[in-house]
Amino acid sequence: MSAVYTVAKGGVIIARLKALIWVRLTAPGVYLVCDEDEGEGVLVDGEIYHVRGCALLPGKETVVLDYIEE
Repeated sequence: MSAVYTVAKGGVIIARLKALIWVRLTAPGVYLVCDEDEGEGVLVDGEIYHVRGCALLPGKETVVLDYIEE
């Protein structure tokens, strides 16, 4: 059995990933890769997105994550 994360924006899945790259905002415009417990957003195809339920990221679109075992 395998598992994937889905990343959805506006109800449309924009990515299916085996692992997520979490980021957090440390200073105006400076993002660092971090662990999930510190994360505020995710990096998908070179774009940073705010994750619903996390601290807001100025100017970033919000996505919803789901974990699916296939």
